[in-house]
Amino acid sequence: MKMLILANEAPEDFALRENKEEFDSYMGAWYAFGEAMTEAGVNEGGAALEPPSTATVVSVRDGVRHVEDGPYPDAKEQLGGFALIDVPDLETGAKWAAKCPAARRGFVDVRVIPSLEDHTK
Repeated sequence: MKMLILANEAPEDFALRENKEEFDSYMGAWYAFGEAMTEAGVNEGGAALEPPSTATVVSVRDGVRHVEDGPYPDAKEQLGGFALIDVPDLETGAKWAAKCPAARRGFVDVRVIPSLEDHTK
């Protein structure tokens, strides 16, 4: 079962990315998380994202495309990265999400990626 782990980081964690003295320590936890998933055979990929201040929000209303600087979610935590995993069930996905560094001060959203075959039968 493929899932996305969406890491919603706290603002202070984004600030650590910019601090050269704290960057290695902060990213070390992320590297260890990725390595643990790889060693367990569940890692299918992932990446960090640029800070929320670089986001662009695109919408289409009445056929007109609108492009705005973002982000605009109601939470102070913002999407900072993602991991694609392949695990047997949602409980296992939730266990991996709990190990994600973003879970410490932000939150982690776990989303099952449905098989298109399940919807076409």
